[in-house]
Amino acid sequence: MKRIIAILLLLALGWGAQAQFAGPDKRIVREPHNRQTTTLGEPDASADVCYIWTGPHIVGNANQAVITVNPIDTLEVYQVKRISKNGVEEDQAEVHVEDSVIIKYVIAKYQCYNHGEEISTSQFDIVTEPRGYENLVTVSPSVANNNGVFGNGTVWSSDNVPVTFTLTKNGHTSTMVKNITVINSDLTIAQNLGSGLSNIRRMLLSMQLVDNALDGLKDCTRPVDFIQRAPCRWSDTANHQSGPEASGALDITPKLLCCGDHTMAPALQIKFGQLSKGASFGCRVPLYGVPYVATIDFVFNIGGSVFVGPVDGILSTNTECAQLCFPFGASLYINGGVGGSLLGGDILKLDALVQASASATASWCPIGPKNNLKLSATLSLVGYVEMCSFVKYNIEFPLGNIQHTIDLE
Repeated sequence: MKRIIAILLLLALGWGAQAQFAGPDKRIVREPHNRQTTTLGEPDASADVCYIWTGPHIVGNANQAVITVNPIDTLEVYQVKRISKNGVEEDQAEVHVEDSVIIKYVIAKYQCYNHGEEISTSQFDIVTEPRGYENLVTVSPSVANNNGVFGNGTVWSSDNVPVTFTLTKNGHTSTMVKNITVINSDLTIAQNLGSGLSNIRRMLLSMQLVDNALDGLKDCTRPVDFIQRAPCRWSDTANHQSGPEASGALDITPKLLCCGDHTMAPALQIKFGQLSKGASFGCRVPLYGVPYVATIDFVFNIGGSVFVGPVDGILSTNTECAQLCFPFGASLYINGGVGGSLLGGDILKLDALVQASASATASWCPIGPKNNLKLSATLSLVGYVEMCSFVKYNIEFPLGNIQHTIDLE
């Protein structure tokens, strides 16, 4: 009788013991249609141990050390009894189910993007499941980038660029990839109508440089002319161009544009016409040395120029892309300092100058962009070297720069 009472006491004590064999509590993310599952318990290879699990959503055999559950409620509690030679032991584990959020769909509001344009989630219709978490979605990359790969000889580059949308909540990440069309209208292999004339002009200029070099070399080897010369000089230049690079050139470039309403449109960019006029006045006064042999000089120069054009326009089937602009402007510089010369500068001139310059450029656009005025001013140190009148080199070191743009509309 005493033995029976002792066994009952051991069973009662074992039933009330809280052993750690149910495993740790679990925290999982809810999946669509409640397909989320997890395991509870700790592996046990003992042959003389029996397990009894109870709980709301057990999947499969409930009489083993490790079980699978399919929790649906926000919090579910699972109890387990382990019966062995030690008696009956009890334990429990909690499962917390946290709602997950997925990106259900993404639809682009725009048909195309320009290369370098900022990408944001506001440019897309985004819906999450459940709704209300659209503000957690991020997009990458943040800037539209066209890799510049041409296809089949086209004169512009238009790529389908993958964009990744990401939503993270409660440690669960949902992603979706969408392609957007990115256009780089600056990439072109078109042959401009004026390029032939430009190449001819470059060739002629190269030949002229050779002629100048030969003339300068002859000047260096001639007896020095000691005839008195004026210390100051005046010069002016005029340059008329009917194209952006060369006289007679007309630059016409086909383009594919992503217009203001984010629709693609073919276009032609046209540039033509330029007129410029410049003038300068300079003095070189010997301060020390033998005139026209070797001297240290005071150097002063002032000059400026004005220009009109080239006219820049875009003809497009989409009026939001069309534009026509007439640029014009003026510049002024003044410098002064000291220099040195050999043989009146026929052999060598070395100058060190402080230069102040200012410019104003404006663009009147009856069609397209805003009219604006750009102002700039620069203070710099200028170094200048000239040998034999044909070898010239100069360097400029800015000391300060001010730039300002004013919208005229």
